[in-house]
Amino acid sequence: MSKSDPKTFLIPNELCRRSGLGASWLPINQIAVFPHQQRSIREKDVPSNFASNNPSSIFSVRHNIILFHPILRKLVNESNATFIAVQSCVASKPSDLKGDVLKLSRQYRSIIRACLENLQDEISKSKVNNEERDELQNYITIFYSIECIWHLCEILFIDVIPGNIVLPYLLDWVRFHFPRHERNAALLLSGDISALELNENYWPTVFGNLLQGRIKVVRTLLKQNSAADTPIFQSVDQLLKAMPTYNIINSISVNEFNLQWRHWTMDIQLKIDAKQFINNHNLDLLMRLIVGEEEAWAEIQSNCEAWYEFLAGWLFYTEPAVKTFELGQFAKHSISKMRLKDHLKHLDRVLLAAMEFDLLEVIKEIQLMTENGWFVTHLTDILHHSGRLSTLENEVENFACDKLRESFILEYGTTLIGHSSLWEVGLSYLDFCPNNGVHAIELLLPRIPFNTEVKANKLIREAKNRELNHVAQSICKIQGMKCLKRGRLDKFLKGYIESGELNSTDLLDNLGSCMLASDRLIFLGKYNEFHKLYQAGEYKECGHLLISLLASKIVPKYFWSILLSEAIPLLESEELVFSSNDTYTILHCLEEKEEIPQMTDKMSILRLAAARNLSRALMYEAQMA
Repeated sequence: MSKSDPKTFLIPNELCRRSGLGASWLPINQIAVFPHQQRSIREKDVPSNFASNNPSSIFSVRHNIILFHPILRKLVNESNATFIAVQSCVASKPSDLKGDVLKLSRQYRSIIRACLENLQDEISKSKVNNEERDELQNYITIFYSIECIWHLCEILFIDVIPGNIVLPYLLDWVRFHFPRHERNAALLLSGDISALELNENYWPTVFGNLLQGRIKVVRTLLKQNSAADTPIFQSVDQLLKAMPTYNIINSISVNEFNLQWRHWTMDIQLKIDAKQFINNHNLDLLMRLIVGEEEAWAEIQSNCEAWYEFLAGWLFYTEPAVKTFELGQFAKHSISKMRLKDHLKHLDRVLLAAMEFDLLEVIKEIQLMTENGWFVTHLTDILHHSGRLSTLENEVENFACDKLRESFILEYGTTLIGHSSLWEVGLSYLDFCPNNGVHAIELLLPRIPFNTEVKANKLIREAKNRELNHVAQSICKIQGMKCLKRGRLDKFLKGYIESGELNSTDLLDNLGSCMLASDRLIFLGKYNEFHKLYQAGEYKECGHLLISLLASKIVPKYFWSILLSEAIPLLESEELVFSSNDTYTILHCLEEKEEIPQMTDKMSILRLAAARNLSRALMYEAQMA
């Protein structure tokens, strides 16, 4: 199903059927659907007729994200590294990118091929049931099409083709995607080669390799025929051996090559007209194919799996010096020859648009593929950095290639953020959206669900790395309220009493104004700040904060002994930290809390330290007066 096809969901609920439906967006990419009676603003606000004490259901609807499949998640992670490499390459040498962009494009294709191999391996496992097998086969079909389209786009839009002579590249593309003829030839030649022509695959393999321009393979197969020493086979072999080939490295010009080609085909045509091959239908057909005879190609076209396989063979023997900009007209010719004009599949339409150099149509078509935007995002990014998309700005009104690129990256990154283990990958895409990336992160980051302190700390770190301190504080508030509801705030303090270490300091560091949500949060935030000041050696500020905590009414009863003990090193410090009034505050707290059992052992030490500090403070204050 393409993205343009609507999807209908049936909600199996009687209350929903009677009352009607309401819906609300859930974080990232889900919709909550629930029973809801529509009311106008003029109606009286009274309980609904459908209200009752019976529980009602809420249904969660979400888009099917195939990229979240375990095998495809590997593709997502590996392609993310290549995507970041592309952006780094652009940032480091923006003026000379062609070679690097081509290399990175091929890297993307190798990732797709590895994914296809992993999917094939998974299908081959005996434990896979029929439903899973069908699902995996669907993924293979999708990503095979992606690799096929990407490969052609790489040839036409990214690679630099000398002289625009595209046929060698087109043949490589066809050979790669239709390897069965080469494999069949290898199987035939590796087995018993006596009377090889009796094998039912012999002639189909000969013609299949002929259509792909594998002349050496064709000659090798013909030489294994039991009639290879006869004059007719010898003549065919000599003609194939004499076939002119164009190579940009050679000094031969295109015009000179075309002249040689015409002389060669005219020689074959004369031999055909003289009926030199008439006694062997297959060899006669082979020669007639080479000179581009319409009837011969009509006879052989059923051997072609696709019109573009037919196209490559037709061009090899009729237009060997075809230029890239001529591909579109020949593609239409091949589609017409195979009578496929009204039966084109989605893959066919995309490939035809690419050969017609209609890049905007290519992008429109690949948006309809069901792999959740992976393809259009990465291919558009590569095309943008190769400079190909900028040509559309002169052809299409109000078209901005950078905005198009960013829109795809933004949507793809947002999709990934909806997954529990891919959200960090999603953020890395949004980082490369210069216009709306930061705003999207600002909205999405606080909405990423987290159930553990580890993930909360990760979210805070990501927010701080992007200088979104208010987002970090918002996450802290959410986590703080969760801890408050679960009684976790007291566990923080009791854990400190037992271990001497205050956990989750990242959360506490970023509380900010969120600590005002509760007294426990205020105390935790201030106590964490006290520790930071003490470790930094800022004893004056540290002392002021301790006194304010002692004077407050927010210290938990079980924590008084710890908090008063914190005063001992500050009272005994060489530098005068506490004033006489501060010391009276400490002494007053000692009198109030002397009945706390944990204070028994520390009471005498605290009184002595307070008395010494009071003496020093009074003398200092008298001198200052």
